[in-house]
Amino acid sequence: MELSYSLHLGNDKNKSIKARQEAKNTPSGTTSKNNNAIQNVKQLGKVNHHNLRQYDNNQELIKTIKGSNDIVKDVKDLYLDLFEEARLEYNNKQTRDDRKIDNYFNKIANDTKHDLACEIVIELGNMEYWDEKSLEYKYGMTQVFEQQLEDIQEIVPNFYIANATIHFDEHSPHMHIVGVPVKENCKTGISRQVGKTSIFTKESLVVIQDKMRERCINEFNIAYGMNSKLKEKQKGKNRDITSYERKLFNERVKGLKQEISNLENEVSDLEDNKKSINKQITKLTKDKNDITDEIDKKKKLNNKIVLKSKNKMQDEINKLTEENIHLKFENKQYKEKYEELEEKTNYLINHLNKVFEKLPEFIQKIVEKLFNNKVLSLFSFKHDYDPEGRKANQEFIKKHNLFNKREIEKATKHLTDEMDEAAEEFYKTKKDKEKDDGLSL
Repeated sequence: MELSYSLHLGNDKNKSIKARQEAKNTPSGTTSKNNNAIQNVKQLGKVNHHNLRQYDNNQELIKTIKGSNDIVKDVKDLYLDLFEEARLEYNNKQTRDDRKIDNYFNKIANDTKHDLACEIVIELGNMEYWDEKSLEYKYGMTQVFEQQLEDIQEIVPNFYIANATIHFDEHSPHMHIVGVPVKENCKTGISRQVGKTSIFTKESLVVIQDKMRERCINEFNIAYGMNSKLKEKQKGKNRDITSYERKLFNERVKGLKQEISNLENEVSDLEDNKKSINKQITKLTKDKNDITDEIDKKKKLNNKIVLKSKNKMQDEINKLTEENIHLKFENKQYKEKYEELEEKTNYLINHLNKVFEKLPEFIQKIVEKLFNNKVLSLFSFKHDYDPEGRKANQEFIKKHNLFNKREIEKATKHLTDEMDEAAEEFYKTKKDKEKDDGLSL
């Protein structure tokens, strides 16, 4: 069985934004501040809160193997042990009080250029290995981590441990080590100082991990009576993937697989939709072609109908034009005839008016002739009622005798017939004129 191993400095989750920005300028060859940071008391308190879990009722799952239940106090006490003598020595050399250091812990806690402490996390085995293991089985790692604590103190003697706590409440057992890296024989400031960048470099971390991983698997096999091996380290990495990281990775892989599956389903649905759409497009294209053909047929038929209708309408127009010309000609004839009849009617009316004017006189003369004369001449009679015809009738009157009673009745009837005929022609002419006016409109 092969197990993964991880030894890494704590992350920068507690670092200030300013400190993170400054860490970008850390010289190459040293561990950058944004890989690990406990810069002040507040951040140290967060580490204390996380590591000791005093808020959790399952305290049997949290085991402190070095230090107390107060990591802040543990670090302060360690500072006194490590730096107090050097601080006093430094202060004794100072002639100015403002250069003296009252409390080295507080000085570093307020200095963004230095880390107050460092945290190392050690883990053996991943989530898959520990997932089905019993709590009692996991407790066997206590022996392994206690040995790892001794090993790191031996391998990194300038890293002084303030607190070490084992967590059994997560996916796999792991140990949190909080300590202070120390740099000796400093030329400026006190002779002994916090020196993370001097102790933990990229190169030193590789060496430290290689030694620690071999000792860890050996102690594991002793504690569990097994013959397990370590997984090969990833190239370019100073540490293996932790169980938590692996969990996140696996969850991400699972999520990606699900996303891929969903995308494949979507692609399949899209392919089906594409086929359906292509079928619809094909059908619509066919329908379009059919409709286009039908439209062409309708256009041709409509053109024929329109042409036929146009020709028919033109024939009708021509016919109506001819009829109109004919009607205009007839109307002209009727107008001329009307004018002629109107002239005759006017003449007759004038003539009748004259007759009507002479009628009383005429009747009187007829009476006188009837009773005073036995014979009445026709020309004499016309001469009496029509002055205009006197001259023409004088010869006739000379040649004939006077009218008898029968001739007078005949003449009277003739005159009445002429008057009736003239009146009838007048009213007929008037009606024809009104009819012609209506046709002209």
